[in-house]
Formats: sequence, C-alpha cells, structure tokens
Amino acid sequence: MTPVTAATDVAQDVTKEITRFQRYTSGLLDNVLNKGTKIIIVIILFFIGRYIIKLIRKLVRKSLERSSIANGNINFIDATVKVLLYVLLIGLLAGYFGVETASIVAILGSAGLTIGLAFQGSLSNFSGGMLILLTKPFVVGDYVVVSGIGAEGTVDDIGMFYTRLMTVDNRSIVVPNGVLSNTTVTNVTFYDVRKLEVIVGVSYNSDLDRVKRVLSDLLDSESFVVHEKEKQIFVSELNSSSVDMGMRFFVKKSEYWTSKWQILEDIKKTFDENNIEIPFNQMDVHLTGNNG
Repeated sequence: MTPVTAATDVAQDVTKEITRFQRYTSGLLDNVLNKGTKIIIVIILFFIGRYIIKLIRKLVRKSLERSSIANGNINFIDATVKVLLYVLLIGLLAGYFGVETASIVAILGSAGLTIGLAFQGSLSNFSGGMLILLTKPFVVGDYVVVSGIGAEGTVDDIGMFYTRLMTVDNRSIVVPNGVLSNTTVTNVTFYDVRKLEVIVGVSYNSDLDRVKRVLSDLLDSESFVVHEKEKQIFVSELNSSSVDMGMRFFVKKSEYWTSKWQILEDIKKTFDENNIEIPFNQMDVHLTGNNG
C-alpha cells in the first residue's frame, strides 16, 4: 500500500467518524430542543393550570358561602378540592410527556397504597373529617366536650385532618378528626336554649313551702329566664346540715354562664331580705372550768 493510498483511507475514516458524530450531535440537539420545548410548555401549562385551580376554588368557595354551610366545612371542602385538582393537573402534565394513562393510574394506585400504609392515622383523620362534614354533629362556634380525652371548648376551625377547639381561658386544643368521629362528643350548644340547674341549701328550721314561693317569685322576675319553658323547684337532697333546694329552668345558650352567676347572687340577696338562712359549716367550742 502506497503512502497516498494509506492517507486516502485515513481521510475516509476520519470523514466517516465526523459524519457519524455530526449525526449523533444533531440527533442529540434535536432531542434536547424537543425535551426543552416540552419542559417549557409544561411549566407554562402548570402556571395556567394553577391559575384555573385558584379560579375554580374561588367560585366554589363563593358558592358555599352563599349557602348555609359553616365556615369550618367550607375550609374542609376547599382543601379537598385543591388536592384533587392538583392531582388531576399533575396527571394531565404527565400524559403530555407521553406517559400512558394506564401507567399513571398504576403509579397513583401503588403510590396510594404505599401512602395509605404509611399514613393510616392521617387517612383515618381525613375520613373522620368527611364524616363530620356530612353528619354535622357540630359546626364552628359550637361548644363541645370530647369524652375520653378531657378536651372541651368552642369549635374554632374544622380542617381536613384536625379540629381546633378554643378553651374558655383562650387556649387552643387540636383534636384529630379520627378521634372525634370515633368517640362520644357532647355538643353543649346544639339547641338554642339550655337547662340550668342550681342547688342551694337552707336551714332545717326553714318553712319549705315559703322557700319554694320565694324562689318561684324570683324566677318569675328574672329577665334571662325563658318563661315559655318549664320551671321546676324541688327538694334535691336532705344533707346532714341543710335541706338542698333545687331549681331547674331554661336560659338562652349564649347567656348560660352569666345567668348562673346572676341567679346565685340574686338568691343570696333574696334570702337575706326574707330571713331565710343558708347554713354554713361552723364549730361550737364549749369550755368547762375545773375547780378541783
């Protein structure tokens, strides 16, 4: 092989390699440009989708606010709609990249199973929140007592997973919705009126009929008493040092505590005016002289 022939072969090999490299880089460049364009489009679609989600949530929230649904339930529905719409948006964007719908469903299914096993408590709280939303055992503003955990207070917010209670001394108690849906919850303010019971002791020397008349006249004069409802005055118990008189009557739920404080004060003043004795613990000490 002559030097000229060898040089020609080398040149041909170099030309082939250059051509092959050009084809590779050209394909790579086309692939990068294609993927980059798709990524840019997906980003644009994501922001458009996020704007549409905000618009849908705003419309849903306004529609719910015009209805009789409580604020806590509105927040819960809004959060649920937000999660579902974002899951749908992510699925549509994945489909744009060429991911098959069946694959997306399979991925979501396996992910849902994994998440479900990892967050059983959270899912229980979520389902508990759905039950609270549907059955409405209480709404925001109600005063509830949760048995078993010693929590009570005014419902301040009903979220997807937790319900927040505000105590009378302005503390915040966060209770999982799963607990609320699986235990006894007493809704103290469910009805517009509440029955108030007051017990007061009088002396055994008192005329019980007269005591009943005095208490009856007192109830009739109180403005906070719901006079259309039944009123009861009775002997509650015979204690060692007093006869306990009971009073039961209805007041507005918003005036429960102020009514209780006021009636106790008025009973004391009325008993003083009518010379009715309220017994109290006392000790008599007898001293005897020793002349021996």
